[in-house]
Amino acid sequence: MSIEAWLAGREARGTLGPQAERVVHVLARTPQFASYSSAREVAERAGVNVSTVVRTAQQLGFDGWPRLREELRALYLASVSSGDLAPGAATDPAAQTLRQDAVNLSALATPDNLAAIRAAARAVRTARRTLVISSGSGAGPAHVLGHLGAIAGHDIRLALGSATAQAVQVSQLEKGDCLVTLNVWRLTRTLRGLTRLARERGATVIVLTDLSASPLAEEADHLIVTPIEGVHAGPSVTAMVAAVQALLAELGDDDAVRSSGAVQQIWQELDLMDDRP
Repeated sequence: MSIEAWLAGREARGTLGPQAERVVHVLARTPQFASYSSAREVAERAGVNVSTVVRTAQQLGFDGWPRLREELRALYLASVSSGDLAPGAATDPAAQTLRQDAVNLSALATPDNLAAIRAAARAVRTARRTLVISSGSGAGPAHVLGHLGAIAGHDIRLALGSATAQAVQVSQLEKGDCLVTLNVWRLTRTLRGLTRLARERGATVIVLTDLSASPLAEEADHLIVTPIEGVHAGPSVTAMVAAVQALLAELGDDDAVRSSGAVQQIWQELDLMDDRP
């Protein structure tokens, strides 16, 4: 059982308020961090006070944060050990980061995600045009999708500017178009509103996010859940980039090869590359 599913089962015991949901999101999104953190550290990450963390633990059926952390840690370690990873505990940040990214990539390759990636690629291939929106850390994977997708001959456009500029581009979408939303960590009101707008206008919506319970899932035709667990405070976008690469691989065909060759020929004619030995 995944940690997210385990938490969802616990939530069934009662309705959680908005602040408690923020605590649960921290547990689901960053189980490595939460399983070794104090209630205060989790509270700071969730943007709530310590008493909210304690109350949330009680609502989930535990007598306090330490007991919840203990069970969360056991589930997290079991999920790590179930992956085919090299043994031995890494101690330096670089090795820890690579090990965690390997765990994230293993968690990404689920049957549901693979099916969603294939379906998303079909939607992009048949779309009149595809618009990609994101914010913050999600802009990195978004650039990869937009740049390599365009080289492969697809009409993929990036909308990563101001909220007003993004709104103009999303408002021009219609049936037969496609929107790709990439969200890392906390969801902004702008990203949620723009994704809803695209769906209302009839566009096919593809969402890459780190939590299947994200509000964006309500608007998604195709949902790809990409783990973002990092070693320290910041998230890792490695799995999201990998999901983008997998989507691009599904888009690969003879037309994509020809388009890529034509683009590289133009680069050569314009003498854009330094080909000196």
